[in-house]
Amino acid sequence: MQTALCAKRATQQLWNDKASTFTTLIGEIIIALVVGSIFYGTPETSDAFFSYGSVLFFSVLLNVLMSITDTHNLYKGRSVVSKQASYAFYRPSADALASVLVDIPVKFGVAIFFNIILYFLSELALTASQFFIFFLFVFVTTLAMSMVFRTIAAATVTLPQAMAISGFLVLALITYTGFVLPGPYMHPWFKWISYINPLSYAFEALLVNQAHGTNYPCSNLVPPYPNLTDDTFICPVPGSVAGETYVNGDAWFETSYDYSYSHLWRNLGIILGFLFFFLFTYLLASELNVNSSTGPDVLVFLRGCLPTTMAQTDSKLKGRVDAERPLVVSSAPLEVDVNEATSMQVDRETLSWRKVSLDVMIKGNSRRLLDNACGWVKPGSLTALMGVSGAGKTTLLNALAQRTPSGVVQGEFYVDGKPLPASFKSDVGYVQQQDVHLETSTVREALRFSAMLRQPLNVPKSEKLAFVEEIIHLLNMDDFADAVVGLPGKGLNVEQRKRLSIGVELAGKPSLLLFLDEPTSGLDSQSSEAILALLRKLAAGGLGILCTIHQPSAMLFQRFDRLLLMARGGKVAYFGDIGENSETVLRYFGDCGPRRCADAENPAEYLLDVIGNTDTTNLDWPCLWGGSAEAKEVSTELERMTKSSSARRQENRSDVVQARRRGAYSVPLLSQIPSVCVRVFQQYWRSPTYIASKFMLGVAGSLFIGFSFFQPGQSILGVQNATFSILMVCAMFSSLVQQVRG
Repeated sequence: MQTALCAKRATQQLWNDKASTFTTLIGEIIIALVVGSIFYGTPETSDAFFSYGSVLFFSVLLNVLMSITDTHNLYKGRSVVSKQASYAFYRPSADALASVLVDIPVKFGVAIFFNIILYFLSELALTASQFFIFFLFVFVTTLAMSMVFRTIAAATVTLPQAMAISGFLVLALITYTGFVLPGPYMHPWFKWISYINPLSYAFEALLVNQAHGTNYPCSNLVPPYPNLTDDTFICPVPGSVAGETYVNGDAWFETSYDYSYSHLWRNLGIILGFLFFFLFTYLLASELNVNSSTGPDVLVFLRGCLPTTMAQTDSKLKGRVDAERPLVVSSAPLEVDVNEATSMQVDRETLSWRKVSLDVMIKGNSRRLLDNACGWVKPGSLTALMGVSGAGKTTLLNALAQRTPSGVVQGEFYVDGKPLPASFKSDVGYVQQQDVHLETSTVREALRFSAMLRQPLNVPKSEKLAFVEEIIHLLNMDDFADAVVGLPGKGLNVEQRKRLSIGVELAGKPSLLLFLDEPTSGLDSQSSEAILALLRKLAAGGLGILCTIHQPSAMLFQRFDRLLLMARGGKVAYFGDIGENSETVLRYFGDCGPRRCADAENPAEYLLDVIGNTDTTNLDWPCLWGGSAEAKEVSTELERMTKSSSARRQENRSDVVQARRRGAYSVPLLSQIPSVCVRVFQQYWRSPTYIASKFMLGVAGSLFIGFSFFQPGQSILGVQNATFSILMVCAMFSSLVQQVRG
């Protein structure tokens, strides 16, 4: 039952991520076309032996490289599986088995396209039996190698560890497949690898299947004289017989590789044995290696950095902490001093918008997500953007912030009645719902990075750093300013991450206003209250704030000054003051609606219920709003804002030109590069596992290749082996590249 449910979920995930599957399929088709075209038109003579070996080797190699992507896929959902397994949702092995079962049809579909194109474009043996044997061995080998890489992913702790082991394993398996280094020429200290290598058994089966029972005409005879008789000539190919103008395929692979056609079905059984063995180890590793962090969130500080709270509570701890270990302290919600004013310098300008609409194309049809939205955000005001699910709250926020990813936006946007300057994105801050931060940075470093790149170049560095310290104090982040962001469970908690997200935007000195998308999402009531108190504090300093919020408590709702309520279809149902104890907004909806808000009822929940419950009323709230006196007052105020600002447009024209010259980026490219390079270096330096895995793969891989091709000699075969050693170095670089961090 668990496996069936997990398989259903895996199927849904696969269906929702069709782009990834199609990308893999298209990539495999392109590779098959490229490799197949290289061997297209190979003559059926003794010269084809090397070509046959090459194309069969590549068919195995490319399928192995395709299977290594399973390591990445497992780590994508590993945290979810670990967390749900810790809650006894299901056994990890059930999810592991389900992922294997769902992945088999995908691999089979990809194998059909890849193998058919490669096989017939390379003009391999054109008999039904030989083709289906080829397809069977390649597909089974792909599944076996998938189980190998899944086992590695399940048995390791981090992705860099898994990729380092997988990269070295690929190098060893490819080298001892039997083509790069034939069996008779393997050195004894590493020859044992070929006996535990499923690829060697697959390559032997593919090669004997291709050449068995076929006589290949010799393309060149030695000596190259005409009219030679008896045994005075021979074909210069392993397995040839003096006096014969052809080479038997069985004799060729027996002499060159020590292969036998009698091993064909034996090898299939061995590969199936590898498949089921590593399937068992994969399921076992999934059960035993479950990393779940069920304990409380902790803060991890940089070595040598002592939190202020610990310095105050423990008088014995002074100066630096022990550099031998990182300092870890429990994290707890922080309180905000609402009475403390902020000294942020902001421009007293108003953002207004009229008749904002957004149309997007969905399956060839145009769909309107926003419909004639109007409103404004004044300096020092805290405006809530609410609405039922699908009303377009985030869509409107993206449109106002000029960050709409797709679609056609129509409408008028003004800053004090003037068109938006080119520097508008730098003048506003946008805190998105997802808190995306570099896990290896500290809070202070993240804020400094934002300040250095988003504040103008003419601002001195000392002033930028001083402003960062002000932001840290403003957001009450002094106690964890030197803490590493980390991952959930070992790093900042949800509230602290939200504070950091707000701080990153404030560090850029948004002079106009601040947008926030669901700032209380995922927070408990205490943390939500702290975040809203912080926003109230910023608004008191003169910053205009517009944030989406979903069903706030009555206490949180009272912290807002104005409300922009959206109905389905992206239409405005109300825009105006909330009033003391929500009297203003409740009076409007009570007069127009089917019922009034009860005394003990949450005003926010009442509003959402009234405009979203179509079972109790069929009122068209956007239409009612459009004909109301309140809406006319809004239109009049928007007209007044535009007209009162028109007289100032000419005298402020130079400021607009200067803002446009500033451009979309606050600092030029040459000033961006040093800050970005420093951050990347810190990221690598604080990821020792990643660096060590790449270093060990490079060192171990080089030694392995060197000892495998030790003293190849000066013969033709020795030169060929030396050439293949270069190929193995390139294969090692391929494994290194797959570990590159984004």
